[in-house]
Amino acid sequence: CAPGGRVLACVPNNEGAKSAEEDLRQLAGAVGSLSKHKCRAFWTAPLHGPADAALLRQWLALDAVREVADGGLFSRPGVFAWDRVDAASELLIEHLPGDLRGRAADLGAGIGVLAKAVLERCPGIESLELYEAEARALALARRNLADARVPVGFHWHDVTAGVAGGFDTIVMNPPFHGQGRGERPDIGRRFIQVAAEALRPGGRLWMVANRHLPYEQTLDASFGEIRVHAQRDGFKVVEAVKARGRGR
Repeated sequence: CAPGGRVLACVPNNEGAKSAEEDLRQLAGAVGSLSKHKCRAFWTAPLHGPADAALLRQWLALDAVREVADGGLFSRPGVFAWDRVDAASELLIEHLPGDLRGRAADLGAGIGVLAKAVLERCPGIESLELYEAEARALALARRNLADARVPVGFHWHDVTAGVAGGFDTIVMNPPFHGQGRGERPDIGRRFIQVAAEALRPGGRLWMVANRHLPYEQTLDASFGEIRVHAQRDGFKVVEAVKARGRGR
C-alpha cells in the first residue's frame, strides 16, 4: 500500500468476516466497518506503515513458499491441500496409465500435482496446458513444472468458461465447492462438458471425483466410452473416451 493509501476489504459473514476485520485491525490499527447483505466491509485509515511491523513479518513468514510432499512440490498455505498430495489426486496418480500421449491439459490444475505426474508417467505426452482460476496456485505450478521436458502453458482461467480445443489427453480433479460451504456438483458437471468439448475424437479424459457426486449422466451424454478404474476411500477414478463421430 502506498503511503497514505487505504486497505478496503469485503468478506461474507459466514466466511470469517469478523475474524478478518480483527486481523486487519491488528496489522493496521483502527478500522471502520459496515455490515449489510450478509457481508461485512471494513477499511483502514490512511496508512503510513503497519501498526505492528513484527506481526506483519511473522504472518508473511507463515505464508512463505516451501517444499512439501517429501520435497517433491513447492506449495504455500491457502491453496488447496497445500501441505500434501490430496487423497483424490493420489488415487488418480496411482491408476494413471503410461500410454497417455499427444497434446494434454490439466483442468483445475492447482499447484500442478497431476500435471507433474502425467509428465513423469507418460513419455508420449508432447505438450501440456494447465488451466487454473487461482493465481497463487498457478504461480506455484509454474515453479513445480519449471524443468518440464515438454512445452507447458499456464493459463489463469475459469475452466467453466470453456478452454481451447484439440487435446488428446485431459486429466482433472474438478472442484465441487463454490465460495460457500455447500457442495456444487454443477461445477464438476461443467468441467466434464468442457473436457468433452476440448478433446479430439478418440481423446481420453482421466478424472477423479467423490463417489457420491452425480456425474454419470453428464459423462454418458458427453462421451462414447466410460470406465471406472478404481473406487476407494470415497473416491472414484473414471476414464472417458470421446466418441469418434463427435466434436472438434
